[in-house]
Amino acid sequence: MVASVSEQCRACITHLKNITSTLSDPSRQKYQMRLAQVNDELERFSLWVGSIGALQLPNSSMSLESRLRDANDILTHVIGLLDNMDELVQELFRLVSEEPGWEINSASQHNCENENQTDELELLEEIRASITRLFRTSSLIHQAAPTNLFAKALSQNLHQFNDQYDIAHVGEKYPKLATDGFTWLQEKLGRAITQRRHYLSYIQDHCGKLESTFTHQEITDLVAQFSTFNRLSTFFTKASSPTPSQITPRMPNAEEKLDLDDDSRSHATMYCSSDGDMQFSTIARVPKLDGLRINSDKETECPFCSRIIRFKNERMWRRHVLSDLYSYVCTFPNCDIPYFSDANTWFDHEMQNHRVVYTCRLCKNDDFPVRDYYLAHVRKQHHDVLEESGEQVLLDIARKPLDQIAAQECPCCSEWWNDLKELAGRTDIHPEASNHTLKVLPAVFKQHLASHLEQLALFAIPMGFATKYDGHSNAAVKDD
Repeated sequence: MVASVSEQCRACITHLKNITSTLSDPSRQKYQMRLAQVNDELERFSLWVGSIGALQLPNSSMSLESRLRDANDILTHVIGLLDNMDELVQELFRLVSEEPGWEINSASQHNCENENQTDELELLEEIRASITRLFRTSSLIHQAAPTNLFAKALSQNLHQFNDQYDIAHVGEKYPKLATDGFTWLQEKLGRAITQRRHYLSYIQDHCGKLESTFTHQEITDLVAQFSTFNRLSTFFTKASSPTPSQITPRMPNAEEKLDLDDDSRSHATMYCSSDGDMQFSTIARVPKLDGLRINSDKETECPFCSRIIRFKNERMWRRHVLSDLYSYVCTFPNCDIPYFSDANTWFDHEMQNHRVVYTCRLCKNDDFPVRDYYLAHVRKQHHDVLEESGEQVLLDIARKPLDQIAAQECPCCSEWWNDLKELAGRTDIHPEASNHTLKVLPAVFKQHLASHLEQLALFAIPMGFATKYDGHSNAAVKDD
């Protein structure tokens, strides 16, 4: 009978702990360097076990056996890796436990010790490679049983939150949103922060369930000291109204989100807010990558999605955090897809659906900035075509994204327009300036507005959260 995943993991942990116990014997001082190396691998393996829920019993709905019931090839692959690792660990334990016979002369004993130590190093390297392969299976497991954790969190009515605090914060940070005509967006952005708090609390509960089959001693010895996940503080009062069905359907898993060759950066690092507090009130809430990394192999357990990923630098790490928090919100009313995990998808949505102009293809390319104006024109001038083709067809062929966007259209601030007006006199930023209008390219507008949204999203992270990992500093992280 094939052992379950949880049984295999417990066996590997037991054997690794036996090795560390043996190497801790004062009579084996020559093994001290190897003891540190074995401890590193025990940490890495414990991290993988805890993050993937590998100690869940087979009959649990959260066990790998249950989650991979429709992906038996992946489950078989994981079991094979664990089988191989257990054999390696048992062999290493046998070698470090051996005592040479007293009849062996000193020269022979020295040669035997050298040979054993070479074998031990080779076995340890194979164990390290096996654990690395297990980390790589994490992406296969997530792909085989994909879960949009953000949407799932909002669909669970597990906690109640008062969104008035976050709505008030949005108005205080960006006073323009508290004025008539923008209060609906203030409420929308404030509730988005509250729902991110809901998500972070859900992750806390989710990770607790994954670790629920650890005994108290295992939690103390194997998870608590290695896991980077820290329980997030929340507050509970009045319920808000999460709408998971409205989340953008594109939800790549943690591994897909990170293109390590892509040197793009989060817009929050490119633009500071008008009140100049970007460094200390928002980015400072994100733990530094070095404080999260487990060891020299740079594996990182994200405290915001509980997945283990390798990050190239701080920039890639921040992009991942912003993606986990679904930082980008559609800034137009009555939109069915308000939340997005990446800036490009979010702004493409706005450019294709909202920031558009309607060009009549039947006239001399007359442009209409408003949908209703264009339809009124079609009804009056091209009634026969409208009857034959239908309203939606004529809208689709007429709609095109704006070539430029007025800086005044930033819903969050008015200061940017004044700043650009000053810059327009000194640098070529592609403005089309007059006394009342200054336009910028869509890419520039995207960067500016995205920085506002990112700052609001990061506000959902509790104050002081980063210091739990950084230890020595809560300063803003710097780009590599």
